[in-house]
Amino acid sequence: NLMKRQFGKILQHIAALTLGVFLILSPAAQAAVNQGIGDVAGVGGDLVDSNTFTLLATTPTLVKAAFLTSDNTALANNDILPAGTSVDFLIYLNNEADTAINDVTIQDTLVGFTYVASTIRVLNTTAECLLTLCDAPEELGIYNDVRVTAPLSDVVLAGDSASFVGTTVDVGNSAQANDQQNAAANLVLAVVFTETLD
Repeated sequence: NLMKRQFGKILQHIAALTLGVFLILSPAAQAAVNQGIGDVAGVGGDLVDSNTFTLLATTPTLVKAAFLTSDNTALANNDILPAGTSVDFLIYLNNEADTAINDVTIQDTLVGFTYVASTIRVLNTTAECLLTLCDAPEELGIYNDVRVTAPLSDVVLAGDSASFVGTTVDVGNSAQANDQQNAAANLVLAVVFTETLD
């Protein structure tokens, strides 16, 4: 009896761990299954139904990462840094879809940091990551691609999809009158900007 209970607890732990892994690794997806059905003169058996056709819809996810401006070292969440340290923040969307995602807005409101003027960079030419979640080398590649592009203006300006207003970095036009920002199919839309730790 004791062995059965222990075995049952082990199975519960394995099930919980497996569920946790699926929740972490599985992208939010919804299946749209479609099939044509019919009949001949009201007799369903006289006409074979079509094959089923399934399409998956996923919800894209923004990911934020940080790097030391001085040497491009990747930072981990809750790293401890001295005040005044310059940090590059990367926010990206890995668009695995075969179609563009139009009218994307990305915002980051600064808390505990001071924005460094004229450092917002936006790039949408890096190839999509191998999996839904980019790994550390892919993130470093995205960061290296976007950090060497020309910075956009901090002011709300026609012909520019980014701005810094108040305490917020804005890319796209839902909050500010920036140009519309789209995320091209099968590419990563990435934003980098520099802040110093207060």
